[in-house]
Amino acid sequence: MEIDFYEEFPTQKNLKKLKLIKFRTKLFVASKSIKEFKSLEKQIAKIKKNVIVAYWPIIKNSYWVSPFSNTRDLIELFKGLEKIDNQILIDLEMPRNKIMIGKNLFSFLRNKKLIKRFMEKNKERITTAQPIESIFSKYIQIRGQNFNVKTEKSFMWYSSMLPNHLNNLIRKRLPKAKNKSGYSVSLGTIAYGIHGNEPILKPENLEKDLRFVKQVGFRKVIIFRLGGLNKDYMKVMNKFKE
Repeated sequence: MEIDFYEEFPTQKNLKKLKLIKFRTKLFVASKSIKEFKSLEKQIAKIKKNVIVAYWPIIKNSYWVSPFSNTRDLIELFKGLEKIDNQILIDLEMPRNKIMIGKNLFSFLRNKKLIKRFMEKNKERITTAQPIESIFSKYIQIRGQNFNVKTEKSFMWYSSMLPNHLNNLIRKRLPKAKNKSGYSVSLGTIAYGIHGNEPILKPENLEKDLRFVKQVGFRKVIIFRLGGLNKDYMKVMNKFKE
């Protein structure tokens, strides 16, 4: 099973957790600019060799990529991304600043076309983080959190953050996903994210989630996030690399 990682806060302390990993992996690194990302890429190469470093762009104002982002911010982002050949994470979520939903409502369709055009042009190097398609599919498509583009998709299933009834629903839906070889599942959370209050998944529950996604046919997961790694989590993950 391939096990990759997100890192939303790429401090030296968090990046040094790479030393705990004994297998090949990919790290999706959040950065506010290409310049910052390239600097982090060099730092990571010094910490651990043979890590694939993918760019997770943080957008001005909206934070995540959304049709409700400012059009100017999206254009600036995509122009910059065309200048590098790294793999890219497009994190499709609603803006952190909910005022932007009303502010950019009339730019929604234009922005959606901008995002889709970029994704189609760069689909070979893009991973999209998005909700599970079969749950509220039409709703998430309308909100611009799912595009009909053949990128690698990572379904976000952060079981520590969800009530039991939603986790049970996801367990019913994930086995029905088609083309599992082109998809991964994002698991966690094993450390706080941008909200600062995300419930932490215990190692034994991570093991249950890993076992489940493997049993239903997925061969790749992305763990949120690297900074939460410790020997207990690594002991669990190593079982799935044997």
